[in-house]
Amino acid sequence: MFKLMIADDEILERQALKLMLKDLESIVCVAEACNGREAIEYNREFNPDIIIMDIKMPGINGIKASEIIKAENAEKVIIIITAYDDFDLVRKALVLGVNDYILKPIRASELINVMNNIIVNFKINDSEVLEKSDKIEEIIGSESEKKYIESKSPIQDALEYINKNLNQNTNLEKIAGICNLSSCYFSKLFKKEVGMNFITYVNKVKINKAKEILKSTDIPILNIAMDLGFEDCGYFIRVFKKVEGVTPKKYRDSKI
Repeated sequence: MFKLMIADDEILERQALKLMLKDLESIVCVAEACNGREAIEYNREFNPDIIIMDIKMPGINGIKASEIIKAENAEKVIIIITAYDDFDLVRKALVLGVNDYILKPIRASELINVMNNIIVNFKINDSEVLEKSDKIEEIIGSESEKKYIESKSPIQDALEYINKNLNQNTNLEKIAGICNLSSCYFSKLFKKEVGMNFITYVNKVKINKAKEILKSTDIPILNIAMDLGFEDCGYFIRVFKKVEGVTPKKYRDSKI
């Protein structure tokens, strides 16, 4: 099952897109954003595989939101939807790495065709990674050699860096670069070795640190969020509640 986020300031457009895709069993819509800022926040929170993004939205538009999301994860699949007179914006989006675009008015057949192509590419990539992994296992052979390779895994360097730099707004592309791996391969290797995806792990470590601070100090929640690399306190509170089931304030009150 592949996770989808739809970002469009028009609720009717979002509903129409979901209706067009309702028969695609391999797609589930996990989030809806009504502007670029929400799209950036929900991408970090829900980590969708595919984002359908309207190019023109109030505040942060689809171009800027796509640029920020791609900077955090270059392998994120983004499809922009746009009007006929937006070709200059389309060119800019494609330069930024957006994967595809669909012109308004959107036809269901075209949208489904684009989505099916993306799903096929996902499955091909997964098969190639699995095949390479199987070949590596064959080459490694003995158990002692396997342990040696595991001890040299670049993911250990990534975990070390994350834990030593909790005050930074850590993104996948940066850590992949530190490990000298492509973002796509790093993402798959990280999930395989750690058992959860990159964003989930980073948030879990930061929330654990936040819990320690909440229990032992009276530092304001806004300051805790900033000290842990969260640029938006509201996003920090949502992540905390998602992980712990309560807000930071309620968690602190329960420990007094």
